Amino acid sequence: MKGAVAIVGMACLFPGARDVDAYWHNILGGVDAVTDPPPEAWDTDVYYDPEFADPDKVYCKRGGYLGDLATFDPLDHGIPPVSVGGEPDQWLALRLAVDALADADALDLPEAIRARTAVVLGKGTYLNGGNAIAVQRGLIVEQTLDIIRRVEPGIPPARVEQLREDMKRALPPMSAETVPGLIPNIIVGRIANRLDLMGPTYTVDAACASSLVAVQLAMRDLLDVECDLAIAGGSQVWLPVPTLNVFCRLGALSHRQQIRPFDEEADGTLLGEGIGMIVLKRAEDAERDGDRVYALIRAVGVSTDGRGASVMAPRVEGEELALRRAYEAAGVSPSTIGLLEAHGTGTPVGDAVELEALGRVFGSRDGELPRCALGTVKSMISHTIPASGIAGIIKVALALHHRVLPPTLLANRPNPKLGLDSSPFYLNTTTRPWIHGGAEPRRAGINAFGFGGINAHAVLEQAPGGEPARRDHLPPWDSEICVLEAESTEELADRAARLA
Repeated sequence: MKGAVAIVGMACLFPGARDVDAYWHNILGGVDAVTDPPPEAWDTDVYYDPEFADPDKVYCKRGGYLGDLATFDPLDHGIPPVSVGGEPDQWLALRLAVDALADADALDLPEAIRARTAVVLGKGTYLNGGNAIAVQRGLIVEQTLDIIRRVEPGIPPARVEQLREDMKRALPPMSAETVPGLIPNIIVGRIANRLDLMGPTYTVDAACASSLVAVQLAMRDLLDVECDLAIAGGSQVWLPVPTLNVFCRLGALSHRQQIRPFDEEADGTLLGEGIGMIVLKRAEDAERDGDRVYALIRAVGVSTDGRGASVMAPRVEGEELALRRAYEAAGVSPSTIGLLEAHGTGTPVGDAVELEALGRVFGSRDGELPRCALGTVKSMISHTIPASGIAGIIKVALALHHRVLPPTLLANRPNPKLGLDSSPFYLNTTTRPWIHGGAEPRRAGINAFGFGGINAHAVLEQAPGGEPARRDHLPPWDSEICVLEAESTEELADRAARLA
């Protein structure tokens, strides 16, 4: 299909899921992967203050943590172990790029294709674990020693030097080999270096919309024939306490320490770690090459809020514009969307603005029953900020591929103020077969709205002639119901009744 790109490979690492299969099984099973931080993440005895009496601490400790899933074997990638240091997402990104290419059966690329393979990743440029180490080693240690000298003016210089060595020994090392791990854009440069890729490689910071914007730019490179293959996605690994503190100061994190999208008890979001990548080709090239296609991406629409109430407050008009641009570029009607992966952060203001924007584009309910499932994987893994959009894309691509409507957790009592009863949407809280009798293919939309006013919406479509859903990826119902196709609602009802 000209103008669309095909998802031919995927890889991910999200809370509770070391790969795509585990991620999909967790989604279908409704697994809540939100936990307390593991001991290696940060010291809750020191930094956690549920009363928030100290504004330099955090009142919310729960989130989506990778824990011991975040492993990397440098020897598998021809890297000396001494070089591994700094920001861990650089190493995990390399591991996942290899996994995504392997899933696409594209590890052994001809030189001509490697020369035209792009890597575009969404990645935040705010404080992360890597530069936190640099700040600690270069500034905090010396500031601490200066305080000690003033408190203990007679302290011997040898004792000061011993304290300096002890404090630096307690921190991860820095050397000429590990310093590149602190530089944000090296995340894509390292992938290109190890895999000998020579197309465009760059990172994108569009806050929570980062990975959808990265996908849009990768699509543009493909459709403009600047490259023939692209790896796109987003990364958020290792949330240091200062980042959590910023969200606490904004009041954005849940005091209940639960993320309840669109629920009447929603009181904020939770932050998480994760990384995901997809391999993209022009749709006609994927068809020509006989690739397995998870789904097609028809378009990504992007907008900014312009002059809103404040630079941090979401604006209905900006979100609406991203949606309209996406459907105009895709050349399809919003009425053909059967699944909407919402941004759904669980903040009362954010959820209300998102539903209003969706209502302006999708219209009101036509008939007695809603027609479009609404949900968000954030309810299971929390908000992975620049990686949240790719978490949604992978979930939706699998839903289209396997013809399943995935559930959303902790949304059992929809907030009546959101007006869902008069909308075409229903909160899908259980795993269901995606029964579809329309003339057009199954389609889904994905929202990713970033603080600072950046908005993105992606339109995905079921691949023509795609593989039937694999039984080992389906919940325990008769999987035939997942692949029902019908020319009319009457035929659909008749076939469903025979299966019941």
